[in-house]
Amino acid sequence: MTDKQIYELAIDDLAFFGVWYFPMDESVEDELTVRPLLEKETCADAQIIVRSSFVGVDGSSYLGYLYWDGSGKVEYLKPVILLEDGSFVTFWNGMVKPSWAEYSAQAQALRRAFPFSYISEPLLELPEISGRLEGLYYLDEDKICCIS
Repeated sequence: MTDKQIYELAIDDLAFFGVWYFPMDESVEDELTVRPLLEKETCADAQIIVRSSFVGVDGSSYLGYLYWDGSGKVEYLKPVILLEDGSFVTFWNGMVKPSWAEYSAQAQALRRAFPFSYISEPLLELPEISGRLEGLYYLDEDKICCIS
């Protein structure tokens, strides 16, 4: 089986399978388990992530994923860039104020490339989602804030 923990996904995983879902049943270890989605019908009610491209203002390009959501809001899309060194950058941090100091050196280098544009791949008949990221986002007293 190709189950993984969401935080263990690597660039090769996304290159091979463009859409993953969270199978919330007795077959999984916990709620962080993801599985490749091969047919859209197999997970009508499950949360899914979809392979996405991220491009910095400097032209740098990265592979990552978005939680597929039609709203386009960062708090629902939870964008993530996967890096060659095995680390990742998550652009939505919920109620925790993010700090660039907690990221790897390769991840910290992304700060020079803001803003990032992103676009999801239109896989399994899912419409693409696109937008722009100005930094790392978090929720502070009912207000979405950003640190670049």
